[in-house]
Amino acid sequence: MDLRIPHRTRTRLLIATGLSATLAFGAASPAAEPAPQRFGNDVYLHGSEVAMRTAVPGDAVVAGGRVAVTGGVGGDALVFGGAVSIESSVGQDLYAAGGEVRVAGPVGESARLAGGRVIIASDADIAGGVIVAGGQVTLDGHVRRYALIGAGHTEVNGRVDGDLRVVGGELSLGPNAVVQGRLDYRGAEPPRIAPGAQVQGGVVEAAADADGSLRSGASIVWLVGSIVAGIVLLALAPRASRRVTQALRARPVASPLLGAALFVGLPLVAVLLMITVVGIPLGLLAIVALMALFLLGYLATAAALGDSLVERRGPAKTWQRLLATALALLVLFVLGQLPYVGWAVWLLALLFGSGAIALAVLGARRSRPAPST
Repeated sequence: MDLRIPHRTRTRLLIATGLSATLAFGAASPAAEPAPQRFGNDVYLHGSEVAMRTAVPGDAVVAGGRVAVTGGVGGDALVFGGAVSIESSVGQDLYAAGGEVRVAGPVGESARLAGGRVIIASDADIAGGVIVAGGQVTLDGHVRRYALIGAGHTEVNGRVDGDLRVVGGELSLGPNAVVQGRLDYRGAEPPRIAPGAQVQGGVVEAAADADGSLRSGASIVWLVGSIVAGIVLLALAPRASRRVTQALRARPVASPLLGAALFVGLPLVAVLLMITVVGIPLGLLAIVALMALFLLGYLATAAALGDSLVERRGPAKTWQRLLATALALLVLFVLGQLPYVGWAVWLLALLFGSGAIALAVLGARRSRPAPST
C-alpha cells in the first residue's frame, strides 16, 4: 500500500496546521517586528504589522494587519492581512488573501490569490498556474501556465503562456499583453483589447469545463465572501456574535444536536406548509430562513474557534476577534477541500454554528424581563 501523501493534500494539511498554530499563539502582538515561531524549517509569524525579512528554508505562514514578505521562502507560503506585499521568491505554492495583495517576486509553483485589489506586478514570475478572486485584479507579470481570474474589473498587461480565463464584469488587455493560449471570457461587456495585445489562441466565450478550474475560482470567491461577511458581522454586532460563540463553547454537545434537529425539521415543516397551498409563502420563507441560518452557522463556528483561542485570558479586542475569525475561516476552508473528510468538516461547521445561534436566541428570550402590567 502506498502511504505517501500527495503534494496537494500535504500542502493543505500544512496550511491548516500552520494556521492552527498561528491562532494558538493568541492575540497578535502590537510590536512592529514580532518574534517568529519556528518549527524545524517552517516559520509562523503574526502581528499588527509584520515585516518578514529573513529567508525561510521551509514553509511560511504570516498574518497581520500589514504584511511585507521580503525574505525568500523555500517551501509554501500562506500570507494573510489587511495589506499584503510579497516582494521575495516563493519556492513552491503561494496562498495570499487580504484587502490588497501585491505579488512582485518569482513563485516556483502555483499561486492562489484573493483580495479587494490584487496586483501581480511586472517583477512577478509564476511558474505554475494562477487563480485569482478579487474586486479589481491587475496582471502585469509573467504566468507560465494558465490564469483563472474572477473579478469585477480585470486588467492584463503581462504574459500568460497558457490559457487565460476571466469571469467578471470588465476585462482590459493592454498593449503589452500576450496570451499564448486561448482567451475565455464571460463578462458584462466585450473585452477591451488594445492595439499591440496578442491573443494567439483566439477569443472565445468562456464555458464551464471538466478540469475544475472554474470550480476552484468559485471556491476562492466563496472564501473571500465568507471572510468579508464574518468581518462585517463581528464588527457590526460584536455583542450578539459573542453571545453565539459563548453558547457554542459552553454547550458543545447541545449545539450540533440542535443544529441537526433544525437541519431535519425545517425542511419538513417547509414541505408540510407548501402542501397546504395556502402555506406556500411561509414554506418558501422557511427554506430561505434555513439557508440563511446555515450560512450564519458556518460563520458562527469560525468565530467560536477564533474566540476560544484569543479570549482564553479574557475578552479580546474586536480587531483581534476579526483576525482570529478570518484565520479560522481559512482553516475550515482548507480542511473542507481535503478528500474524503472535507464534506464532514463543512457539515459539522454548519450544525455546530446553527445550533449555537438557536441556543443564543433562546437564551436571550429567557433572560428578557417580563413586561410590566
